[in-house]
Amino acid sequence: MKQRARAPSILLKAAAAAAALLSFSGSVNAQTTMDAQAQCTLSAMRDTRSALAIQSIRSACNWLAVNGNSLLNESSRGYYLCLVRQLSGAQADEAASAIISACRTSNPL
Repeated sequence: MKQRARAPSILLKAAAAAAALLSFSGSVNAQTTMDAQAQCTLSAMRDTRSALAIQSIRSACNWLAVNGNSLLNESSRGYYLCLVRQLSGAQADEAASAIISACRTSNPL
């Protein structure tokens, strides 16, 4: 009878350990996503002065960090990469707007 009583206890402990591991891996993944977004933003913003460019770079870096490796979003990836690469260093909102338009034209969503 004791053997049967121990089986649920062992299963509960194993389930708790698995839940803890999944929870930890989720927080590691979230941290990795945040790190990737921060690194992308910092490297792309360098001497950018346009508020529109900075906002677009942040949005593009966020999208790339969250969705960049997903095959479902592969068609949109080029647009966001274009924004990050081309908006870097934009000095005026007018220039940023032209760059965003060019990225949209060359990489339709």
